[in-house]
Amino acid sequence: MANPNLGADMKWKKKDIFFMRRCLLLAKKGEGRVSPNPLVGAVLAKGGRAFGEGYHEFFGGPHAEINAMQGKNCEGATLYVSLEPCSHCSPEKKTPPCVPRIIASGIKRVVIATADPNPKVNGMALLRKAGIKVEEGVLSSEAEEMNEPFFRFMKTKKPFVALKMAQSADGKIGVHGKGNVRLSGKKFDFYSQTLRNRYDSILLGVGTILADDPRLTCRIKGGRNPARIILDSHLQIPLSARVLRNAKRETVIIAASAQHDVKKAKALRSMGLEVLVCGKEKPSLRTLFAKLPEFNIISVLVEGGAAIAEAALSEKLVDRAIISVSKKKLGENGTVSSPFSKPKWKRLLYSFKKTRMGCDTTYEGRL
Repeated sequence: MANPNLGADMKWKKKDIFFMRRCLLLAKKGEGRVSPNPLVGAVLAKGGRAFGEGYHEFFGGPHAEINAMQGKNCEGATLYVSLEPCSHCSPEKKTPPCVPRIIASGIKRVVIATADPNPKVNGMALLRKAGIKVEEGVLSSEAEEMNEPFFRFMKTKKPFVALKMAQSADGKIGVHGKGNVRLSGKKFDFYSQTLRNRYDSILLGVGTILADDPRLTCRIKGGRNPARIILDSHLQIPLSARVLRNAKRETVIIAASAQHDVKKAKALRSMGLEVLVCGKEKPSLRTLFAKLPEFNIISVLVEGGAAIAEAALSEKLVDRAIISVSKKKLGENGTVSSPFSKPKWKRLLYSFKKTRMGCDTTYEGRL
């Protein structure tokens, strides 16, 4: 697909695009470690050459601009940054604002990919007031896409929800009575692990736990385990389940109904889990998602089966779909259809990209 912002980016000098692309690459290094803050990268340049760079490395740590400026003589330099520098102080903020440091450093020009959607931030206005030249918009679409969850949360106070699914060539995702039916290949499986590192949490139903007893960890080198969220109306999950083993160190949430086993809930809480009542007879996804920001969760990767996927889609809770289509066929006998099995399902997606991953074809886009 053609880049919709190509015309907008043509007004920028090649060096501006080059340095901003470097900012975006740096920003991605913070994936899985900065949420609920955004991913941000920064580069300092003078005379067409970079002499400092940094990124937001972890939640509560110094911001990208501060890391780039650390120990550098910034007099007369240009600062490239993928998101508008912060300017506000608030009780929940863990670091001082970046704008005063930028103004005091002697930087003469700041190039920003995109404005910060946080209404408390007015960094560009303050920089201009201080006499610094500020330009905005280079590679803005890439910068905004990188921080989709942050942008959505700032605008709606709701988590960003992605639905990941692997299906056969004939639109099936499994077979009734069987556990995990392997459909995707190694390349998509690896990509799935990078998604676990990227998103704050993963969501699935207790049926998967009972059938497969997965750990639901991130299995890539240096990856970070997401919070695990399990829909379990009556708390059927065994106390010995592998997904519960690190509940005192990592976030594990059970979304239950009001009809859950109270004694079991007490036992689960003693193991470090959070048990949230999200509905009378069964958990409501809408109610669950509304509670998640309390746990600093602003993005959810839905890995559940057809029932959870159908529920999330029917309630219009899904922002992005990631669908891997295998060359394999499962046929009709006892199979489970994918919500994306209809021939016209791709019309649900816009701005989607199609990628070959080994023998699989992956479609990814907004709903």
